[in-house]
Amino acid sequence: MLDACLDVVGDLGPGATTVEAVCKQAGLSKRYFYESFNDREAVLIALVERVMAAVRDALEAVVRNAPTSPDEQMRRLVHATVDTLSADTRISRLWVEANLYPALEQRRSEAYDEFAEVLTRIVLPERAGDEETRDAFLLVVAGATEILRRGLREGSPAKTSEMVEVLHRVGTAVRSAFA
Repeated sequence: MLDACLDVVGDLGPGATTVEAVCKQAGLSKRYFYESFNDREAVLIALVERVMAAVRDALEAVVRNAPTSPDEQMRRLVHATVDTLSADTRISRLWVEANLYPALEQRRSEAYDEFAEVLTRIVLPERAGDEETRDAFLLVVAGATEILRRGLREGSPAKTSEMVEVLHRVGTAVRSAFA
């Protein structure tokens, strides 16, 4: 059902995604839809959750591959995020347009705190639990989300490269400020 929903979002956008369109794309009746989801918003939120899980997995993979320097680690973290959100145009569209729909934007906004914690734990593990450091990374996550939203909307490889560079410099500066 989530794959079908992603296809519909890619074609029509989250606003035009309906239960009927998702069921038609999945080749299933509404009964199957309602066995898994309460409504259209629930399936869209589940789809946003899936995207956020993919970003978290990509960040954790960077940690497992242990970059040689903090600078390289930050560059890989940024690339992992940007690559995950830009590799599939359907995911990009979901991310770009999520702020237009209150339920999706609320869930994405709630994730800011989650990702600020993840970044603190990865980049400055000795500062895990420190509210000031978390707040600094919260600022990075919220700002990065907006930069990514705008850059993905534009969709050009040059813009993607610019996003990576800006986010790398900002993340590095925050890490240095709190190290």
